[in-house]
Amino acid sequence: MGLLTMANIPQTKDISTDILILSNAPGELTTWVFPFLKALEIAQRSQPDLTSTQKTRISVVLSPCQNASGKEAQLVQSFPNVNRVLPQDQFFDFLLWGKTPNWEWAKQGIVIFLGGDQFFAVAIAKRLGYKTLIYAEWEARWYRWADLFAVRNQAIIDKIPSKFRAKATMIGDLMVDQVGQDELSISVPAKRICFMPGSKGHKLQVGVPIVVAIADILKQKRPDLELAIVLAPTTTPETLAKYAQTSFPTADSDGATADIFDGNLVTAKGTVIKIYREFPAHKLIKSCQLCITTVGANTAELAALNQPMLVLLPTNFVETKVGWDGLLGLLASAPLLGKFLSVLINAVLISQIQKKGQLLSWPNIWAGEEIVPEHLGLLMPTQVVTEILFYLDHPDELAKMRDRLKAVCGEAGAASKLAAIVINAIASK
Repeated sequence: MGLLTMANIPQTKDISTDILILSNAPGELTTWVFPFLKALEIAQRSQPDLTSTQKTRISVVLSPCQNASGKEAQLVQSFPNVNRVLPQDQFFDFLLWGKTPNWEWAKQGIVIFLGGDQFFAVAIAKRLGYKTLIYAEWEARWYRWADLFAVRNQAIIDKIPSKFRAKATMIGDLMVDQVGQDELSISVPAKRICFMPGSKGHKLQVGVPIVVAIADILKQKRPDLELAIVLAPTTTPETLAKYAQTSFPTADSDGATADIFDGNLVTAKGTVIKIYREFPAHKLIKSCQLCITTVGANTAELAALNQPMLVLLPTNFVETKVGWDGLLGLLASAPLLGKFLSVLINAVLISQIQKKGQLLSWPNIWAGEEIVPEHLGLLMPTQVVTEILFYLDHPDELAKMRDRLKAVCGEAGAASKLAAIVINAIASK
């Protein structure tokens, strides 16, 4: 256990408390870390003696993730009150040997788990001599060694052995807190469709081509409809353009491709898809009648906004990544056999998902039933357009979807409760 001690850790007297947030991928950063930091900023104003920014320092440590874009550190640096960021490529040097870019540490601190592996948070806290606070979305692990848990629901607490349950506090779902209540009261949407193809390469590889194909067909059928695409904070217009050079592999796509002109994505047929760079893009999203998205954190964000959506997971490209994580992801990316294995893994996973009727988007998982349409498999852009037009022509169906999303998301406040736990932990030295 020699590695997990305060030995050889450079300390500072200028800061009384260090708050270290452990996270990893874009989804966790935007749906967990960002709402928490906003809530903590508000809480610091109400208790300046305990959490003065002159006395506390916020560091974000990013652990490796195969779905990372490489731009996570840049994204985190734009978040409120973040003082320093350790990128993924320096993580294991820090975890194993305590190496950082000349960072010093306060004597007192807390490590907050908001993505990655819960063990990493426990190990880092032991190394620094800090308290550990783990946000448990599905399961609380390492309860013998962690100091505190903030959990999503009571079921997670019930799974913790009784002697350790006092460490846990139910706070709700952080994903719901990424939206301010004032953002839920925007007036009647404009004639606008919003595309959210994701931020990860394997999603953009499939999502951008089908977006381009859908856009051309939609514009032909509804010339007055504005088309918009939300640029994920770790993505660039050039990245969208790169994936838009490949047409979606169906006859009705008509070889549709696109490129960047005047800052927007423009198809070869002249259809303009306006690129919106603002983060978070909640005002734009709420101004749209319907959003077309893929699986992942996007669906939680849209649900929190009570925004109607269609969720697409096309498998028209044989190497489409469907739920590859851990060992499966490593096997599918291996040289020589990787391509063959990726096709095989996809076939097995898709078959299992369809056989079990497994739900893929967050609002449907929360509800335990399909309250927003999900489409997994070989998709035709014309079929997607037909469904889009159905909803545009039946605003009552969009209203029903909004009501169901509002009901399933529940009350906000998890981020504020998490901030309160942090403040209390700092106060109780």
